Amino acid sequence: MGPSKYKFCFKSHLKDFFQITTADSLDYRYIPITKSNVSLGIKASHDARIALRTHLGGDSNVYEIIIGGWGNTMSAIKRNNVEPDVAEADTKDILNPDEMCDIFIQWSCDGLLSVSRDDEFVIPFMSYKDRSPFVINYIGVSTAWGATGEWIIEECQFTSPAIRQQLIDTCHFWVDFNEAFGLPRNAVMASEDGLYVGRAHHQGTVTPGGIRDNVCTLAWGGNSHEKRDFQVLCGKDVSWVKSWEGSVPLHALPAGETEDGYALFIGRVLHEGIYHIGKIQPNHQVCYVPLNGQEMPYLEYEALVIHDNYGVECIGR
Repeated sequence: MGPSKYKFCFKSHLKDFFQITTADSLDYRYIPITKSNVSLGIKASHDARIALRTHLGGDSNVYEIIIGGWGNTMSAIKRNNVEPDVAEADTKDILNPDEMCDIFIQWSCDGLLSVSRDDEFVIPFMSYKDRSPFVINYIGVSTAWGATGEWIIEECQFTSPAIRQQLIDTCHFWVDFNEAFGLPRNAVMASEDGLYVGRAHHQGTVTPGGIRDNVCTLAWGGNSHEKRDFQVLCGKDVSWVKSWEGSVPLHALPAGETEDGYALFIGRVLHEGIYHIGKIQPNHQVCYVPLNGQEMPYLEYEALVIHDNYGVECIGR
């Protein structure tokens, strides 16, 4: 599909939302997106189609999500229009031409794409883990095979496109932890007493944390949380640079995103002679560290930076 077929949509009178009508056509209508998730409402009888892509050229990577396909009986995810589908789910009568079907779609920096009903987004009905993820800068919608649709799409801007590109470019630095094999030999050590750098999913986030004794502990929502399903930062020559009040230096490694789509970086704090790994959250102007079961904010901390330049210039945070 060439660029000439793309139609851009403009914000309706509804605050913070786009309102879009789609005809019976395979052509998508696109809007830019700078988040790592989106909420949308759909009115259609069947075959509501959503495209997530890097750019609007015909050579772009793209995920296609079909909601209520095959006569409103199934949903599916396609990658780059290659068969077979990378994910499928039985979703009989999920769509209704007279009522909004609320859908929540999330894509994380480690390649996990999930689709859920917006009222139960913690339980996806369809998901796919892409081992070679790509940046998503546009979302498109269409209805086809005899269907028309009405759409309401949330509009928000958070993590900058440049940082989102960094998150994808550095995805291969992170390795899934396997308890049978233990920590990878090239895992990045944060202190000599056996502290390593990890990250894990929690409540719609990808959050950095510290690994000890094969458990990754992270801070979220006022408390600390222990994870046994996590990723380990591996193979990079790193340094720790003194920082404060949410700032991060050049070449600080973005490690995750909040549930609202804000970037998170890796911080280290020394407390009573012991180092702890936390998340630097620039929009909160602190580094949150899991400590004694709680999430503790620190105004001063050390930020993890990588020594090699992987192609990114100085970026304003």
